[in-house]
Amino acid sequence: MEDETKEKIKLTTKEILLSFYDSFSKVEEIFVRPWQRKRIKEYWKWRELDKDRFYSSLWRLEKQKYIKRYIENKKTILKLTSVGKNQAMKYIFKDYKIEKPKVWDKKWHMVIFDIPEKKKVIRNIIRSHLKNWDFYQLQESVFIHPFGCQKEIAALKYIYGLGNYLQYVIAETIETEINLVDHFYELGILNKKYLS
Repeated sequence: MEDETKEKIKLTTKEILLSFYDSFSKVEEIFVRPWQRKRIKEYWKWRELDKDRFYSSLWRLEKQKYIKRYIENKKTILKLTSVGKNQAMKYIFKDYKIEKPKVWDKKWHMVIFDIPEKKKVIRNIIRSHLKNWDFYQLQESVFIHPFGCQKEIAALKYIYGLGNYLQYVIAETIETEINLVDHFYELGILNKKYLS
């Protein structure tokens, strides 16, 4: 008889997709903090999985070509496809926020890119990620943030295969930096602690 005291967990499609991603993702080491997301295995220790919803979500992920089912040694295996990997990475990037350091180094961290027209979809995705991470758009393809994020930008560059199309620059000063300070102060990213 099923233990009725256990709370039934209803995993979202996003959580299921990310659980497939956990086993091999190098990007996860950079972007996923332990407190941001619990894994399915951890849930199973103390909760009962809502199996109907789980299998329905798996079927939907398979229909969307995010996962693929195949047989190996008489066992059914589900594996993330390249489309599924891309979707999982989008979830990871969307949830990520650049961490605030204890002390601001008073430097400006810039992302500059010149992505060709044939890759305009990726160009728009990069802009979207940078805006979501509270970068300030100085020019069409120049974005600035007060805090260091070189590892994160390197991962973004690697995942989307941008090579020399995207550069990470650290600047000591910028001509209009008073405007930048005001902008990030209004957003609450810079505060009196950082400016003293």
